[in-house]
Amino acid sequence: MGLFVLLRLRAHRLPAAAALLTVLLAGTVLGALAGVTSAVGDAAVREALQSTDAAATPLLLQRNVEHEGLPAADAQVRTIAAQAFPGLPTSVAALAESDPYGLPGPATGGNTDITVLATPDRSKLLLASGSWPGPAEPGSPIPVAVPLAAAARFGAEPGRTAATGDVHSLADRLTGKTLPIRITGVYTIRDPADRYWQLDPLGGKGTSSATPDSSFTSYGPLLVDTAALSTGAVPQRQVFWQVTADFRAMTAARLGPVAAAQSAVVHRLNTAASSSGQNVSATSDLPTLLTQLQQTVLLARSALLVTMLQLALLAVTTLLLVARLLAAQHRSGDALLRARGAAPGRIAALAVVETALLALPAAVLAPLLAGPLVRLLGEYGPLAASGVRLDGPVPAAAGWAAGAAVVGALVLFAPVLARLRTGPAQPGGRQSALSGILRGGADAALVALAVAAYWQLSHSGSSGALSPDSSGVLGIDPVLVAAPALALCAGTVLTLRLLPPAAHLAERLTARLRGLPGALAGWEVSRRPQQAAGPVLVLALASAIGTLAVGQGASWERSQRDQAAFDTGGDVRVAGSDTPGFGQGGLYAALPGVTRAVPVARTSLPLGADRIGELLALDTRAEGGSYPLRSDLADRDAARLLGPLADLPETDAQRGIPLPGRRRPR
Repeated sequence: MGLFVLLRLRAHRLPAAAALLTVLLAGTVLGALAGVTSAVGDAAVREALQSTDAAATPLLLQRNVEHEGLPAADAQVRTIAAQAFPGLPTSVAALAESDPYGLPGPATGGNTDITVLATPDRSKLLLASGSWPGPAEPGSPIPVAVPLAAAARFGAEPGRTAATGDVHSLADRLTGKTLPIRITGVYTIRDPADRYWQLDPLGGKGTSSATPDSSFTSYGPLLVDTAALSTGAVPQRQVFWQVTADFRAMTAARLGPVAAAQSAVVHRLNTAASSSGQNVSATSDLPTLLTQLQQTVLLARSALLVTMLQLALLAVTTLLLVARLLAAQHRSGDALLRARGAAPGRIAALAVVETALLALPAAVLAPLLAGPLVRLLGEYGPLAASGVRLDGPVPAAAGWAAGAAVVGALVLFAPVLARLRTGPAQPGGRQSALSGILRGGADAALVALAVAAYWQLSHSGSSGALSPDSSGVLGIDPVLVAAPALALCAGTVLTLRLLPPAAHLAERLTARLRGLPGALAGWEVSRRPQQAAGPVLVLALASAIGTLAVGQGASWERSQRDQAAFDTGGDVRVAGSDTPGFGQGGLYAALPGVTRAVPVARTSLPLGADRIGELLALDTRAEGGSYPLRSDLADRDAARLLGPLADLPETDAQRGIPLPGRRRPR
């Protein structure tokens, strides 16, 4: 049977080669797109967790524990770390702090200023002056190093960088005992942006100013040697732990499990603390971050699925055209086999072997070709400029390539199966079948389905092709993903209704020509217009997909620019400054290269009914000329739009009444 099938394919080598190449190209392209989607999604997740949003990834634990119970508590924390980050390598940093101590001297508020003694990691510090504190000698003051921001509070005079050698007495706010300390040096933070300083309640700043809610200022932590806490010279009150994970092997598929595991750990610890009264707490922003990343990855994958479905539709349409051509060429051979006594099952078996010979090479070669194609896409274009490396394995490509091969085999076998069920095709059968479909209104039903899918997609909002399920979890909606493909398919199928009148018009035009070939071609197409339906359908669909791709690319690029302009409000946005908002304008405007700086104040505003709004205050007169507002988003420019928000000119009553004479000093 195998040799006979090969001879049949050899006799019709052109349509067979077209079918093989169609399945191979479809599997390769779909596999490469799936591989790029998976690789880019994983790379984006790792980039966000390791750099962009690294500050939101640690798990912070706090517990009141004395030094004797530290080994057991530390072992418990490492067990919690393995549960909170399943399958990921973790590291634990700790910061032990003493009781709060009151500082001598005048307080900045109504109460005594406080400080704590702690053992921060010295590799995170820089020694500004003096020396690092060593072990405390019995009966002597405890050696400490103070942060530079708190040096003035400990007696540093103007021009003196450190108050080294000074001895101070601190009062324990819990027990009332006095603790003498001796300042040996002053330190600064090596990297204030290091997430290690999330362990410090002061964030590594060295001081926190008094607020209306707290009438005292906190300083510290005062650095002491570890032996001061282990020997009991300084009472240890609480320990902070920071659990961080190594996300270099993180993938998008593990976002959900890690988020669920960490949420469960945090909830369990906080619930146990509230029920048992233990002084332990756990906080983490990672579950929220992972949920946001998961939605972002889903949105990106749904957008690429839309494109992949369009390409798959084009490939299936082309393959169906080739399959009908191949079946038409096999029609005479199948009739001869029937005349010689071949059963329909035998002919079907030949078709199955023939289909397998055309689809199996694509299933084997497509994953092998998809890998180099993915790496080629990663070396050139936007992916190369972004620094994303796509040199790893692409397991998703094999699944899509195998799926393309299976679908291709079914499409190739479909005409044979239809012929076996209905019997030998009569002349004109294809035309009558296709005309019957049109007369039956299948194209109108397809248009109605496409309109309904498009309406649902247009009302999906900013979530794109995502929709929540019954439990409220966002997922890819197959109807929304298929909506563009349905619209393209409906539009191209409608062209078949325009084909007969267009063919008659072409016949009239070509009949006026002097050349015989053009007139004969026009007469042939007008006589049997449905024979050209297949090529017309494929060409129309390919043109529509190309046009839609250009529009989607331009829309996506414009959307990214608009989102960046909305998020920043200018060329550069400066955040996290200690200077008050309305004092930053002159500060940044004086920098070299800055042409204009607009201060912006942002704060939360309660709106009632558990709703929180955001209040944005800025100088509209300064912002009006540089606000990035598109001309099609408003009926006027930014200056005229923001102008009514500016202060009205002062009236005479507001300016006051000028009095004659000179003002005399009191």
